[in-house]
Amino acid sequence: MESVTKLWIWLSLSCTPEQAWRALRHFESVERLYQAGPEELSRVAGLWKKSAARLCDKSTGRAERILSRCEALGMYLLCWDGEDYPDRLREMALPPMVLYCWGQRISFQERCVIAMAGSRTCSAYGRAMADYFAAHLTKRGALVLTGMASGCDEASLRGALRVGGPVAALLPGGVDVPFEDNDYYRSLYRDVRDRGVLISPYPPGTRNDHRHFFYRNPILTALSAVTLCVEAGPRSGVLNVAANANEQGRTVYVVPANLDVGTAAGTNALMCAGLALPVMSAEDILLPFRAAFPSLRLPESDGRRKKARKAVSLVAAPTGTGTQAKKAPKKPAPEAPDREPKPEQAQKGVDSGPEPDYIDVETGKTAFTEQERSLLRALREGDKSAEELSALTGLDSALTLSALTLLTLRGAVEENQGGRFQARVRLREEE
Repeated sequence: MESVTKLWIWLSLSCTPEQAWRALRHFESVERLYQAGPEELSRVAGLWKKSAARLCDKSTGRAERILSRCEALGMYLLCWDGEDYPDRLREMALPPMVLYCWGQRISFQERCVIAMAGSRTCSAYGRAMADYFAAHLTKRGALVLTGMASGCDEASLRGALRVGGPVAALLPGGVDVPFEDNDYYRSLYRDVRDRGVLISPYPPGTRNDHRHFFYRNPILTALSAVTLCVEAGPRSGVLNVAANANEQGRTVYVVPANLDVGTAAGTNALMCAGLALPVMSAEDILLPFRAAFPSLRLPESDGRRKKARKAVSLVAAPTGTGTQAKKAPKKPAPEAPDREPKPEQAQKGVDSGPEPDYIDVETGKTAFTEQERSLLRALREGDKSAEELSALTGLDSALTLSALTLLTLRGAVEENQGGRFQARVRLREEE
């Protein structure tokens, strides 16, 4: 009797996923299906004659070669009937019968997995947002799952790796076949494998094929708790990822972007259609999973959300237009003091505000990118416009704006009413 793992590989190679599952559900186990003859297979409803003929071929030579290749590379396999197979995938209509994994052993069932998707032709802002969210989700204890394409996928992987990982990449080909055949991507594959895991429903040696995305994408979203679409144009394959997530009952988040940015037209449209929620931080995504995944490193309170709600309530306060707002009775003005204020009191009245927080140089190296640190250095002598910062740092305007956006979201920089930026932190190296 062939090993069960070998039989799962044999079945996954015999015919299409739809036909393979049709036969498996009829016989209820891969062993019984392997033992079935032509007459029994002919009674499987909806099974094509060509598929039945392939299932009659009981040779496992190819499966044996694949299994030997996996063992030689140090890979491990997750088969559908195995204990380590993720329960989330069992909910799919056509779950992968075998997942080929190369790298660290990660229990997907015990991790809060966040799928990240974005366009290959993303803007500098999209790349920066992918890096930012991947890094912060990873630091909070989530597992980022994405692809290996250039653009947002690559930036997501780099963001997660920058803070120490782990990270997972789901591929449309064999885990040993780089998505793009060059030294950079071979190096990226090694980094992900060493500090995370490469996953594929296809055996090693399988070439990456764009047609495979239509089978890979539902696996990506089913394996995750939620899906974050960073940036996508109106015809991007990311919209297919979002559609799969919605069909599977997963929440879809998108990063808001300016309406005149063509590379974000698709993600903005998802928001407008009510198919996705806007997101501003990793905490927005992870807080609903605090109870389900106690290992998440989340703040004890939602103070940031309370501040946001307070800001919204101030903006949305009634102004008297339309329905007349009720006015609270005015309190009598306080009496003038009998004495002049002390000099130190007068000085406090014109104080410019609290001193910026200090971050030591070692923390700054991990908390901020080199671009962000250069902007913070440029701001140490006073507020400046984005154009001035671009000239001082040598960064182009797009990179400057995207880095300033990230720093502002993190509270390290604030923008005043005149459109000028002021640092709220100062690196220890500046002293």
